[in-house]
Amino acid sequence: MWNKPWSLKEGFIIGAGLLVTGLMLQLSVGPVDWQAFAFPVNVITLAVFLALIAVVYALRPRVYGFRYLTTFTAAVPALIYAVILTATMGLTKQLPSGPFMLAEPSLADTVGITRMLSFWPFILIYVWMTLLLGQVIIHRLLHLHPKRAFWTRDIPFLMNHLGLFITIVTATLGNADMQRLKMTISQEAPEWRAVDDRGEMHELPIAIQLKQFTIDEYPPKLILIDNNTGNAVDGQQAETLLIDSTFTEGQLGDWRIRLVKKLDYAVPVLQEDSTYFEEWMQTGAVSAVCVEADWHPLAPAKRPYLKKSGWITSGSYMFPYQMLKIDQQVSLAMMPREPQRYISRVEILTESGKDIETNILVNKPFSIDGWKIYQLNYDTQKGRWSEISILELVSDPWLPFVYTGIYMMLLGAVLMFILAQRRKEEQP
Repeated sequence: MWNKPWSLKEGFIIGAGLLVTGLMLQLSVGPVDWQAFAFPVNVITLAVFLALIAVVYALRPRVYGFRYLTTFTAAVPALIYAVILTATMGLTKQLPSGPFMLAEPSLADTVGITRMLSFWPFILIYVWMTLLLGQVIIHRLLHLHPKRAFWTRDIPFLMNHLGLFITIVTATLGNADMQRLKMTISQEAPEWRAVDDRGEMHELPIAIQLKQFTIDEYPPKLILIDNNTGNAVDGQQAETLLIDSTFTEGQLGDWRIRLVKKLDYAVPVLQEDSTYFEEWMQTGAVSAVCVEADWHPLAPAKRPYLKKSGWITSGSYMFPYQMLKIDQQVSLAMMPREPQRYISRVEILTESGKDIETNILVNKPFSIDGWKIYQLNYDTQKGRWSEISILELVSDPWLPFVYTGIYMMLLGAVLMFILAQRRKEEQP
């Protein structure tokens, strides 16, 4: 062992040594605190790492161990260790970074496997692999093939390896500069303050004011409720009846349901012995339907014929829900209407002088001055009458570099595929 030339065995021993060292660091000093690498520390770290790669390569003629770094017998074990740790991360439930307490931490929590991105063995293996990658890239740049071979061999190789290097380095060091904040906006005044996951307040270079918040809801659904338990009949497997724009009559359980009237925006009107609903386009209005329910002709004759009619609503933050009691066993109720999509019409003001009015939707963020603004939540108690909107603002200044690395890898893969096909065609 350790006889020149070094083989795969030495590569695996180096990787095992990094794992043991990482575990010792994990148990002694705790997980890696990436917040300590926020700008400008991450830029300094990157400069030092690039200088280290250059110095190591410059000393290759004098140190055999440095020459070993550009061999496949060093790269293959590092890649295997990286794949195993990455697969472990994918198969293990990962917890958010930062300080937290678990009621009953498992062995995986204690060791650090559930926060793999802050796990010292994981970090050291990837640093080792990135160092090898940097050595290979420099070596290839200094030993380029002739002009024809440069296009067919060097360009795809450099696109793949340099793209991977850029992606790993910038995604890792840029993590500390990424900000993910929550902002609650209203129609009263512009808001420029947001909080992070630790509850700390941040003042931002952009201010946002809510102009209008709207929710598009799915049609109401009716369900049978057991009068004795207050739960849905048949539990989680309960049948529902969708009251959409085409509905006139349907069956729910053993009951036939006919639609008499439907109001998307209504207000209850109290009478001496009953309550009916009128259309009301104001804050707090409820969705209400008037139905007739009777024993379905095809249902088994277990009970005497019965017919009931009345109003049903799921209620709102202003008015209570209302059910229709059909008989002594069941009542007809409306489930809370599910939001189909919610939209915030907002005005955005920036320090650079921009004044933009736009819509923010779920999964359709708006980008401005390096920030992405996502629709996150609203006042769920008030529902479609919410007077606030909760946005998520994300800033990741290193993300363009990560995308650059990914695009380089994709381009390298495409070039390798095209050139491989061309070589097959040229073969006799």
